[in-house]
Amino acid sequence: MEKPRFSNYYAVRVTGGQEINVALMIEERIKTNNIKEVYSIIVPPNVKGYVILEASGPHVVKLVSQGIRHVRGFAQGLVQKDDIIKFISKTTIAPAYKVGDMVEVTSGPFRGMQAQVVRIDSAKNEVVLNILESSFPLQVTVPIDQVKPVKK
Repeated sequence: MEKPRFSNYYAVRVTGGQEINVALMIEERIKTNNIKEVYSIIVPPNVKGYVILEASGPHVVKLVSQGIRHVRGFAQGLVQKDDIIKFISKTTIAPAYKVGDMVEVTSGPFRGMQAQVVRIDSAKNEVVLNILESSFPLQVTVPIDQVKPVKK
């Protein structure tokens, strides 16, 4: 009979920007040492400096991450499952723009320029804009999160 699987989520502090590298090194260590007590490795996309391990206990987390380059330590306590779900669940942003709306580009090479929405591609989360401040007709496609409505 198989033992019931008991697991908690533990946060490992790592150097910012090295999360994927650390996760791959931990995965390799788990495979080579045939460790069965680590169930998942999570690299939250919007959280910098942390890798989350689902494991049977903190001793296992310490075993698999100790001595790995860029590991800075362990966060105290457990990470709640609800927080993990918030990190990894896909959130869809409903486009708040209509064709013809005036917007301002907030990042990229056209930052600060005013534009008019020509088309919205909600499947790709992109908008096609007609840049108003150029001397010739210029249409660009930018991610929808890089534009904001112009205050009237």
